[in-house]
Amino acid sequence: MVNMNKKLVLASVAAMACGAAVASEDYDLRYAPGIGGADMSAPFEGGWVFQAPAYVYSGNIRSTTTTVTNLTAAPFNLPIPGASATTTIGANTQINVYGLLPRLSYMSSKTLFGATIGGTALLPLVNKKNHTSVTGVSTTVDAPGLPAPNAAAIAGLINAGAGAAAGAIAAGNSNSNEGIGDLELSPILRWSTDSSQTLFIATVVMPTGDYQAHRAANPGAGHFWTFRPAVQYSYIGNGWDFGGRAAFSINTTNSDTHYHTGDYLNIDATLMKSLTDSLRIGASGYAIGQTTRDTRRVAPASPIDEARQDATLDQKGHVLGLGPEFAYIHGAGDYLIDGRIMKEFSAQYRPQGFTAVMTLSKPF
Repeated sequence: MVNMNKKLVLASVAAMACGAAVASEDYDLRYAPGIGGADMSAPFEGGWVFQAPAYVYSGNIRSTTTTVTNLTAAPFNLPIPGASATTTIGANTQINVYGLLPRLSYMSSKTLFGATIGGTALLPLVNKKNHTSVTGVSTTVDAPGLPAPNAAAIAGLINAGAGAAAGAIAAGNSNSNEGIGDLELSPILRWSTDSSQTLFIATVVMPTGDYQAHRAANPGAGHFWTFRPAVQYSYIGNGWDFGGRAAFSINTTNSDTHYHTGDYLNIDATLMKSLTDSLRIGASGYAIGQTTRDTRRVAPASPIDEARQDATLDQKGHVLGLGPEFAYIHGAGDYLIDGRIMKEFSAQYRPQGFTAVMTLSKPF
């Protein structure tokens, strides 16, 4: 079994948006799925610990929008009762997130309810990129008796107008930004035995990051607060280590957009096998599930902003991620380096791609 008699630290609950989002506003998420790895099963004993996870997410989501045009009205004015045209527009949104998530944690020797008391703070540095493109426009004319050349001409006119409008919306929802994200603060209670530890983490995420409502990609998730209770459990056995965390995020309404992102559950887990006293390999994974739907009180004045919100409004998303992991412990716990890459699958109402994390944990 790996010798970890010096203190290391769990990743707690990292804050970063757009990592692997559910059907939240702008596909933003104040939680970096997969951020907890081998460090979740490392003892969090008294003193200070600094962590520097480097986080990468890349994913895309395809969507289609269907509209119906009444051809008996202007400008077509066809004298055919019920004549209409159905237009389908396909789009693809590519989301890339690069982040450094510096975290400072402290565990005291004081106790409450039989647990030692500690705390942690994280202020993410984020680069986000959002690119939306139109993948296709097609129109079918339903007007019995209308000659085929006329139907084709009408379809062409509608396609041209719909394509231009969709292209303008796609361009308006494509941008990149970098800066400081939303600050999170968390008190921690820790219960431990010789082979296990259980932590309760009560996180508050504050709207401190740079944010502008008209941008699809922002370092901050929005002008709202998130309250996130979490429970983490770890077990260190005979050559095997397990760590798992369940976190539930409760969001207030974004005061800039009047959009309310639904609540969501994040589960992270890792199972590691010790090869030597320094090296472990294993697998890590995560699950995201939205428990309540997104809502809004007021529709945006801008068609570009409204189209972006409509992509997630009244939806609940979910996704799973799984992949390999390694961890290296220097000496008797002087520092821990662990890395993992997780492929996403079973996505619904959210992007699907991959997550990669490399973390340095250093006690002092």
